[in-house]
Amino acid sequence: MAIIDTFLKLMLERRAEKLVLVSEQTPFLLRGGEHVELSMPSLPDEMMRRLANEMREGDSADKGTYLASDGDLFGYRISEGNPGWRIEMFMAGNESLNPRQHQDSVKLQPAADEHDFEASRSTAPDPELLALLDHALLKNASDLFISSGKPPRIRLNGKIVALNESSPHAKQILDLLPDDEAHHELTKSGSVDFSASWKMPDGPHRIRINVFQHLDGVAAALRPIRRKIPLLSELSLPENLHQLATFSDGLVLVTGVAGSGKSTTLAALVDYLNRTRSKHIITIEDPVEYEHREIQCLIHQREVGRNVDSFAGGLRAALRESPDVILLGELRDLDTISAALTAAETGHLVLATLHAGGASTAVNRIVDVFPGHQQTHIRMQLSLSLRAVLSQRLLPSRTGGLVPAIEKLLVTPAVANGIREGHDHFMRNAMLAGTDSGMITLERSLATLVRDRLIDREVALRTAVDPQLLQHLLNS
Repeated sequence: MAIIDTFLKLMLERRAEKLVLVSEQTPFLLRGGEHVELSMPSLPDEMMRRLANEMREGDSADKGTYLASDGDLFGYRISEGNPGWRIEMFMAGNESLNPRQHQDSVKLQPAADEHDFEASRSTAPDPELLALLDHALLKNASDLFISSGKPPRIRLNGKIVALNESSPHAKQILDLLPDDEAHHELTKSGSVDFSASWKMPDGPHRIRINVFQHLDGVAAALRPIRRKIPLLSELSLPENLHQLATFSDGLVLVTGVAGSGKSTTLAALVDYLNRTRSKHIITIEDPVEYEHREIQCLIHQREVGRNVDSFAGGLRAALRESPDVILLGELRDLDTISAALTAAETGHLVLATLHAGGASTAVNRIVDVFPGHQQTHIRMQLSLSLRAVLSQRLLPSRTGGLVPAIEKLLVTPAVANGIREGHDHFMRNAMLAGTDSGMITLERSLATLVRDRLIDREVALRTAVDPQLLQHLLNS
């Protein structure tokens, strides 16, 4: 198989309209108006020359068609100059040619018109909305909320703050939807999730977007995604949390309420693996937020609705794709949880998020999804496959930002027995007694934040599950 075929396979898998290769730059796709970089190093000039020659087959034509090894026909454009080579590939719209016809088709078949592909791309958002988003980025807001008939607002350090700007129209919000499928999903279910990449004054930004219907019209929540995947230390999380990504198999849960940073923590764990291990990692997300560039790991990121139909379907398919690590954006339903437990039992490390307040709550949340007659069996499965639970919540810091308070449970034999028997206090007692083995109670985490003068004592006492224990830790 020719080298270029590898790139074309990625283009088809991600349903992109165009593949662009440029000397000394990271290859990227154009997909639905998005600029999507591939997770691979930049291509040296010599490699670009080889790719160009593969397509030309000794000819000097700067445009034509190329027949891939799987029979798909692509149009191409090649340019050479300063600073180097540029190759653009796109579907040529003619799949009837066979390899015997290829030699003539390179010379005679006209390339597809680039404008045909540009016309199919979604348009950029309304300039007024881009200005609002830029305003939110400048203030370092975590979210921008726009709603028809209401002033726009941002979430700044955990608080909702109104902006002195005019209310957006419903059409401006609906124009955010990338395609007819998103319109259909909004009409059918009342909300739709997707992501986009937009050019802002300080460069391209990836945005996670949820558009939803409400009593007075439509609204959207926009969350800018950090361009750089943060280290755990940059998230004010303990470095020893890297341990959660080094289990050989089993299920690791990151829990918390919406907006508590679960996805960012998982991204940091995957990034740690990418920099320190050689693994095959498959992520299943809705939508894909952080895009990982491959360092030591082979990473395939799949998006629900674009690459897979559902979390459960993507997870079942992943079991046939020989992964070492599977990241699940969310454990949502019985089918997904069942598939996750199966994957964890069959030699895979499964990292997943779950909406739950704490470690024992997370276990009960999973068990309660199943019918009563299955819950004993599910408790047994969890006791064998669960490796750790990290619960986190974001608290206002003394400097005006947000810092995480965490709870960390490791599944020891005592904890496994508590899961099997349904005794929640086993998990609590294990965390209280397991400091030397790396377990952390919420109260101990809060006490550390108070001593480090990161949060106020009053904030810690309001957050603690056991305020008396926290008082004791602070006074000792």
